[in-house]
Amino acid sequence: MSSTSQQPISSGTEVRIALDRAESNTWRGRGIVIDLFRFSNTVCALVESGRKDIRLFPTPDRALSARRLEKDADLFSEIDLGVPQYDNSPYTALYGSDPAKTALSVTNSGSPAASSLLLAKEVLIACFANFPAVAAYCRANPMPTLIVPACLFYNAAHVEDMICARALVDELDGKDSFPAALEEIHHSGRVLDFMAFRPETGKRDMELVLKKGWMKAVPRVKFKAGVGHVENAV
Repeated sequence: MSSTSQQPISSGTEVRIALDRAESNTWRGRGIVIDLFRFSNTVCALVESGRKDIRLFPTPDRALSARRLEKDADLFSEIDLGVPQYDNSPYTALYGSDPAKTALSVTNSGSPAASSLLLAKEVLIACFANFPAVAAYCRANPMPTLIVPACLFYNAAHVEDMICARALVDELDGKDSFPAALEEIHHSGRVLDFMAFRPETGKRDMELVLKKGWMKAVPRVKFKAGVGHVENAV
C-alpha cells in the first residue's frame, strides 16, 4: 500500500518511542516491541507458520523450567541454554521446525522487553515484515502507543531496533520511510556483523528480516503469571 493511500492512526493519539526501560515498566496503553534482527521476526514467523502455543519468558531459568515440563516443545534462543534448542532464527521458525509443537522463546533483549510491559493494556510485536498489518490493526484500534526498541534491554549498539521504531512511527502516521530506514541499517554495518556471527542461517534470516510486508501476522502477547502467551491479533 502506498503512503498516499494510508490514513494516520489518529491525529489525537499519542505514539512515541521509549528511551529507557522505566517507560515501558509503567506504560498502560499499547506497547509495541521491536527486536528487529531476531526476536520480532522469529515470533512473527512462529505465528505465521500456524503455531498454536507460543510462550515468551523473561529469563532463561523460567524457560528451562517450562522445557523440563514439556520435553517435546521447541525452544528458540540465541542464548546457549545447555539443552537441545533452535537458534533464535526466523528462517528456522518458519521453514525448519515443526509448527505442531509448542514453541518456547527466551532471548537477550526481545523477551525481556516484552515482559517489561506487564501493565500495558495490549502488547504487540512488530518488524518490517509485518509493518502494514500492524499499522492497519493500530489504525482500526487506536490507543496511546509506546514503541519499545528491545536494544534498551541488552545492547544500545543494536541500532536497527531504534531505526525500525522510528520507521514504525511514520508507518502509523501514513508515511513510508522504509527505504530510508533500510539504507540507514545497511550503513550502520549491523547486517554484516549479524551474518558473520550467524553463518548457518544469517543470510537467509536477513533476506526475511529486511523485506517489508510479507507477513500478515500481528503477534499479541497476553501475560499469565509472568509468561507471555502469543496469539494472532488478526
